[in-house]
Amino acid sequence: MILKKIWQLAKRHPYFFLFAFGVVVRVLVYILYNGHVSMFNDSGGYFTIAEMIKSWNFNGYNGTRTPGYPFLIYLADLSGPLTTIYQSILGILTSFMLFYIFFKQSKNLNYALVVGLIPSIFMHLLFYERAILTESLTLSCLVFCVWVLFKTGFFTQRLSFFTVFLIGIAATMVLVVRPMFIILPPFIAFYYVVLNFKNGIFHNIISVLLICFPAFTFYSLWSSFNETHTGYKAITSYSGINTAQTTVFFVQNADNKYAKIRDLHIRKRDSVIANGSDPAMAIWHVFADLERKDSITVAEFSQLLIPMNIDLIKNNKLAYLKRVTLSWIDFWGTGVMWNYESFPIKEIKWVLAGFWLFIMTPIVLFLKILFLIICAFHFYKRIRNRKLLFTFEFFCVLLILGASVGQAIVTFGSNARFSMPFFPLILIVVIQFYLNNKKYVPASFRIKKRRYISNR
Repeated sequence: MILKKIWQLAKRHPYFFLFAFGVVVRVLVYILYNGHVSMFNDSGGYFTIAEMIKSWNFNGYNGTRTPGYPFLIYLADLSGPLTTIYQSILGILTSFMLFYIFFKQSKNLNYALVVGLIPSIFMHLLFYERAILTESLTLSCLVFCVWVLFKTGFFTQRLSFFTVFLIGIAATMVLVVRPMFIILPPFIAFYYVVLNFKNGIFHNIISVLLICFPAFTFYSLWSSFNETHTGYKAITSYSGINTAQTTVFFVQNADNKYAKIRDLHIRKRDSVIANGSDPAMAIWHVFADLERKDSITVAEFSQLLIPMNIDLIKNNKLAYLKRVTLSWIDFWGTGVMWNYESFPIKEIKWVLAGFWLFIMTPIVLFLKILFLIICAFHFYKRIRNRKLLFTFEFFCVLLILGASVGQAIVTFGSNARFSMPFFPLILIVVIQFYLNNKKYVPASFRIKKRRYISNR
């Protein structure tokens, strides 16, 4: 009865409910985690660039990071605890945006509230907010971009050129945080053209240019900035290293002209495997050796790897395809990013670990598998009816599947992290599919409303 009253209150004041629930949950996580800020191998690099931004001195910059996340740390005055507070605030704002998106899409208040609660009820999303990693900010920026699409009527009407340009800026914000989202602006431009192909070629060409212009500008300026400081024109210095994380499994097939780097990579890979660690990380042990011996930079090392990677992929297509397939499968996995030993009370970490492993993990994996089945249904339906319906759900399907394939092609290792920013969109597709097709769901599995009979 109490829960029913709370839910009725939530429906009357949805934003207040999402705010209050979000604050309570995050305060609880803060207390249980003793205010700890999770740090990982990637974390230090963000602080380094944030310090450079603060001093405006980029001597020693290695071109490894885009400026989005370091800028958030800079706004937090290089404070890890304050950065996580900012991420928690963004998490609550993301709840508001998700509620708006789904209510606008479905007109269903109950399920819109459920979607709005996603950032506050899934443990891995909450602990990403306690970590110095890009995922939490990327999620917020991606949801913001989708919110802008709904706020402007992207899926339902022709837009003005100014509105289209604003959408381009919103999409570029995600790219500034995470380079893998370089696909987002052209994808949105493509979708807009498909939705508005009857509005004339002039309108569509100008719209495509306006959507892509902010991203092109950022890409050009940041690549030139990297060239100035590293000698190589690229949005990130990681390209060769990322590919080497895939070719590590067949690096022994490299030509003798790459013998020095090949043999060192093989030794480090075998050592990492013997220690039970991730073979994809062996390339960083190779870099550590060369950095110590030859004072090589990350950018130079990445460029050194590119010719060997290209030859390996050309001459070992099946082996490469196998790694890409495994990498794509790993994209759909899950994990929680925390410093497990940092919990002050061991019983708390045992309970949370058990809750994550035996309750949350099966739920998350089930939802992702269900999403893939629904993706297949979307394609089947369009092939069967010989009609391409470019809906919001299909937008999410194409975006997420495209990102999963693109990420698998580029790198191997920790790919489940890359799917995290898409998680709310995955759930939106699943829930919307249920609402669209609940009449086909067997009665015993339906979510029923309780019926109340008066006493008269």
